[in-house]
Amino acid sequence: MSDWFALIDTAQDSRLYGLILQCRDRECLFAGNVDPALVVASPHIVRIDEQEPLLNIWRHHGAGKNWGILVESDLQLADLRRHFRKFMQVRMPDASTVMFRFYDPRVFKTYLTSAPPEQIEEWFDGVRQYAIEVEGKDHVFRLRGGHLFDGDTPIGEFE
Repeated sequence: MSDWFALIDTAQDSRLYGLILQCRDRECLFAGNVDPALVVASPHIVRIDEQEPLLNIWRHHGAGKNWGILVESDLQLADLRRHFRKFMQVRMPDASTVMFRFYDPRVFKTYLTSAPPEQIEEWFDGVRQYAIEVEGKDHVFRLRGGHLFDGDTPIGEFE
């Protein structure tokens, strides 16, 4: 049985961290002893629970705010956190390493819809689908037969 999780960018709204603290199952994506001043503006992963206020507030107040992405997965929270942590840094062409803010839905959509197939497959390892909202439009990304779809629309070379 799969669950829904939210990857939340608390830097987008100072109220998000308080909502995350009300979630039973939550983890910061940053590892180690994170400075308390930084943790309130860090990316977090939470298991979505209809009984907790986060989802309802996101539905009613999060549109257009780029609060994060929703993920459906069979993985446990700790395993899903480990899965996403491997994407947090990327090597640039000049060999520098930078933080990859994939949990921003604008960044995620741009990346996923332009990445090569072998990179896309990595994102779906243990993940059934991603749901995001960008500029007022909902997107649901799934991998079917090795091809990326946004809803029922194929993306990339298979369009």
